[in-house]
Amino acid sequence: MHVKTFIIAFILLVTSADTKISMAGVSIGDSDSALAKVKLQILAEEGDTKKYRSVNGNDFSITLLDGKVVYMENDWLQDAAGRQPLITGFQFGTTSLADIRKSLGNNGFTFTAMWGFTTETHVIQLNCYEADSANKEVIAFVTKVPLDADVTEATIAEKLKLDAIIIADMEYLNLIWGEEKLFDPNYKKIKL
Repeated sequence: MHVKTFIIAFILLVTSADTKISMAGVSIGDSDSALAKVKLQILAEEGDTKKYRSVNGNDFSITLLDGKVVYMENDWLQDAAGRQPLITGFQFGTTSLADIRKSLGNNGFTFTAMWGFTTETHVIQLNCYEADSANKEVIAFVTKVPLDADVTEATIAEKLKLDAIIIADMEYLNLIWGEEKLFDPNYKKIKL
């Protein structure tokens, strides 16, 4: 990742505590009426979750609980033309976990149940950060690396590439992922 991209990402992430963090104009804590702001194609609706297609061809989902937005996820669908997520200056498929750590100054925290897991094809890791904002959102960066990649303990952070970004309410994440967390020793909240 180039220095210019880091600076852009840092500027996008460091704003005032009064700024609402949003994706497609929707923020955590908004009422269900805020979904009317989303002018994207609806792909599916299941229970309290709506899944959309972003303008650059990626998936974007919003989950409600008791009529309030509690979870939003932007997933990369592996097309190079869709590398820009709905939030941050990071890039899907090119920004590494090492880049994220460097830009945000620490490794964040993880939910013990979600720390890292393996699919049939990839190793996936989830690194979370609490926003120093009025809503106290959690932003989670999902990174992955193919199982067949030449990875060592020393190179894994460079090989894990951004695949999804989640913004959520901490209480909701505690409900779905459990309350037990592991924090980086140098952990600090970030300004988004």
